[in-house]
Amino acid sequence: MRAEMAMAPDASTLAPLRAARSEVDSVETAAVGRILWRRRRAIALAGAGAFLAALAYCLLANPQYTATAQILIDPRDKQVVANDVNPSSIAADGGVTQVESQGSVLLSDTVLKRAVAATHLDADPEFNGSGLLNALSSGFSWLYKSPDPSTAEQTAKARTLQTLRKQAHYNRADKALVLDLKVTARSPQRAADIANAIAAAYREDQRETRAAAGRDASKELESRLGEMQADLARKEAAVEDYRTAHKFVVSTGQLVSDQEINQATAQLSGAQNRVASLKAQLDQLRRNAGTESTPEAMSSVVMAKLRDREGALVEKLASAGRQLGPRHPDIASLQQSLADVRGLIVKETQRLRQAAEADYARAYADEKALGRKVDGMKNKSLDDGKADVDLRELQRQAEAARTIYQAFLVRARETMEASNVDTTNARLITPAQPPLQKSWPPTIPLLLGATFLGLSLGAAGALGREYLKPNLYTAAQLRAALDVAVLGEITAQDLANQRPNPLASAALAALPHDDTEGGAGVGHCIFLASSLAAAPARRLFAERLAAFAAREGYETLLIDGDLAGEAASQERGLRDLLRGEDSIADLAYAQEGERFVRLAKGPLDPQTGRRRESNDGFRLRRVRRCYDLVIIDMGAMSENGRLAPLAPQADLRLFVALTGEPLADIAREADAALAAATRFDAAALVESDLG
Repeated sequence: MRAEMAMAPDASTLAPLRAARSEVDSVETAAVGRILWRRRRAIALAGAGAFLAALAYCLLANPQYTATAQILIDPRDKQVVANDVNPSSIAADGGVTQVESQGSVLLSDTVLKRAVAATHLDADPEFNGSGLLNALSSGFSWLYKSPDPSTAEQTAKARTLQTLRKQAHYNRADKALVLDLKVTARSPQRAADIANAIAAAYREDQRETRAAAGRDASKELESRLGEMQADLARKEAAVEDYRTAHKFVVSTGQLVSDQEINQATAQLSGAQNRVASLKAQLDQLRRNAGTESTPEAMSSVVMAKLRDREGALVEKLASAGRQLGPRHPDIASLQQSLADVRGLIVKETQRLRQAAEADYARAYADEKALGRKVDGMKNKSLDDGKADVDLRELQRQAEAARTIYQAFLVRARETMEASNVDTTNARLITPAQPPLQKSWPPTIPLLLGATFLGLSLGAAGALGREYLKPNLYTAAQLRAALDVAVLGEITAQDLANQRPNPLASAALAALPHDDTEGGAGVGHCIFLASSLAAAPARRLFAERLAAFAAREGYETLLIDGDLAGEAASQERGLRDLLRGEDSIADLAYAQEGERFVRLAKGPLDPQTGRRRESNDGFRLRRVRRCYDLVIIDMGAMSENGRLAPLAPQADLRLFVALTGEPLADIAREADAALAAATRFDAAALVESDLG
């Protein structure tokens, strides 16, 4: 057995327990589900309240309907003429920036004012601010500004425009050139009419803007045509006057002197080319004199016939030489004929060279004559060169003025005609139709969102409360709070159904097997303690533990030691035993169907009506000699101080905890055990319904 009493724990004994207990000052992540389940009624109430509030809003709020019209913006523009005022090139981003800019134009004041006038929104109470709330606010306007009837109409128009701007918006899908114009109103038909009116006003504004741009450009061009025409006339007159003064004769747009010198120069160039060619032929004939391989000889008809005749004679001479022999008379005749032909070839070659020399001499003479003629023309041209330079400058100025004038004249006519043609690049591809369903309030999403928000707030409140005042939910929390081993967990339902066998077996196994300290024949003793909140679970656990020990062969005594838990019973018991008035044999009793023996609390002191203080441990030792196992259900140690000094004498001090009870109560019981010079040896966790 353990020592009867122990010294009070010092600071070194308390430090590990307090350090372990600090680890459970907050809620564990694993316990969140149990916390939410325990607070499920409050969370459900918060969700139901939010649901009812959203439902009331959906029933009382004015319904809103949204109509959609789709407008296609073509960034290429509509090209009616070749040179339009508006650019037709597409930007590097595919025209997305241009489409976004047109979206701003779509909801500009100019377009919206047209739509307001077309649909008479300034007379609609939904938009002009003549409703009940606006009337009430207008009734108190005198508090902060003086009334001005002259600005009432302007204020109404401004309010209408402001309301329409809030009710209308657009969006564009990614990589698309289509603007979705959305307008919200209380009536489906009204929303569709306003959306179509804004789309029509936008197209009309675009058409007028483009037409005005064309007319303005045409007017600017025409304002310059008169001045440009007069300037052109002056420059052309200056050209003619200068040409008359210097007697410049023009034929086919060019001076006659220039034409003559150009022709002479061309002839001189041809003559020089011919002289060079003939000189080359002559040089080749002189170098190859006596040969027949020159190009002239090869191209000569006479030379070709002579060569053919020479070839025929050579062939006959060779044939006759093979047949007749070298001394035959025919051979000599053929040789003489061949020599005559070759002499003719030499003469023809000389004749060709002489002809080439004659051609060269004649061409050379022509070249010299043309050169002298061109030199004479050049001298005359040099005399008129300075005057010709001034003439060409005057002509260039006149030509530039003529080109600009013609361009301005054509452009002015084009822009004027283009202003009468619709070049708008916007097209209404989907007119707005009255929507079949309201867009606000979205009943189902709003109810779901409100319910989710209410449940979230309820859950947050439940978790916040647990963080402020943590409760027990897991065995890890219990282990850290008491710094002891947890024998196991059991549900309250299994405990009520008399199935605590695993925990009971673990409790008996935790008892020491060596009882030499207490002496032979002394039984084991188990102290059961808990907080006040876990008292029912502790009592039931004590009964199930006693029943299990009795079935295992232990002669068991269950003592109800919770002297401070409830009012004292009238049945005699523990108090009488502590007073020494009766023996254990006289006070113990067994209920029907139970194998173990019970000992009740006992009545109050009959003389004083109060519980008499006693902590006689020697009598407890005598009780233990009578039984194999003594189970003392002592209740809460912080409340039952009369039996707390007996706790150090027990073999096993078991703390029974109930999920959901405050951790502060468990810590208080641990401190009470330390105050009684002991600590709990183990703990058992009973899982409650957490309701």
